[in-house]
Amino acid sequence: MSELTNWSSPRELTDRATRNKPALATNGNVICMAWRGLGQDNIWVSISTDNGYTWTPQQELSDRATRNAPALCVINGRFIMAWRGLGQDNIWTSYSSDGLNWSPQVELRDRATTQNPAMAGADGIGAVMAWRGLDQANIWVSRSEDGINWSPQQELSDRATQSGPAIAGTVQNGGLYGMFWRGLDQDNPWVSTSKDGLRWTPQSEITTSATNSSPSLTHSDSLGVFYAGWHGLDAPNNPNIFVSWSEDGESYAPQVDTGMQSTNGPSLTPAGGGLLMAFQGADKNNIFVANLNS
Repeated sequence: MSELTNWSSPRELTDRATRNKPALATNGNVICMAWRGLGQDNIWVSISTDNGYTWTPQQELSDRATRNAPALCVINGRFIMAWRGLGQDNIWTSYSSDGLNWSPQVELRDRATTQNPAMAGADGIGAVMAWRGLDQANIWVSRSEDGINWSPQQELSDRATQSGPAIAGTVQNGGLYGMFWRGLDQDNPWVSTSKDGLRWTPQSEITTSATNSSPSLTHSDSLGVFYAGWHGLDAPNNPNIFVSWSEDGESYAPQVDTGMQSTNGPSLTPAGGGLLMAFQGADKNNIFVANLNS
């Protein structure tokens, strides 16, 4: 189990700060980080080519802003970003080949959310977007073959959440998506899987864990697991980050307390032979990163 719990000590990135959790995604060679600014709501970006140990100077995307954390995924080698609009609740998207230079933002006027959206992408199986509804708390989904053109939104009327859901995808075993979200009337995580991102297995509750914010989910093909991370429930008494993992996206190992502390939930992405985690500090707004097996 040590290969799934041996996180490095967190490293503080003193040149960047946020009010929400940052987003992470990798195309295998470059890791992109995107986050909501601290003193204003614009989105900022940076990239790393050494598994998150060093980063380019932060870069402000001054033409776009959000009220929550942005989301990132990769499809066909291209970074895709989605976020909740600032002056209204519609979801907006953009794409980039290098993580620094982004296409003009596009408003998806048929979908809106009160929280941060989530995205997952994998070459060969396409991209999926998931979000909490605007006037109710059900989870909605959409899929895309290119990360730019999205199918009509679809409501998953049997499941709901207090926060933004988390989603991840893998091409292993014929392709599979996993979803991980905070419950609606209680704080326990719930999970489900899908082969196509639209039709999902019955939801299953993890009764031994709980969170007070949006969780994160990624899939490591090198480790062969879906890997989830979330902020502890009893903040501020316990602001620690907890993690768990699953080979099938349905049955998760008992939670592990990483000892790392955050104000919000973390973000996760594959890095080298392991994972990279990024999160807002517990008693400050700077972004911290840590590595697992990389």
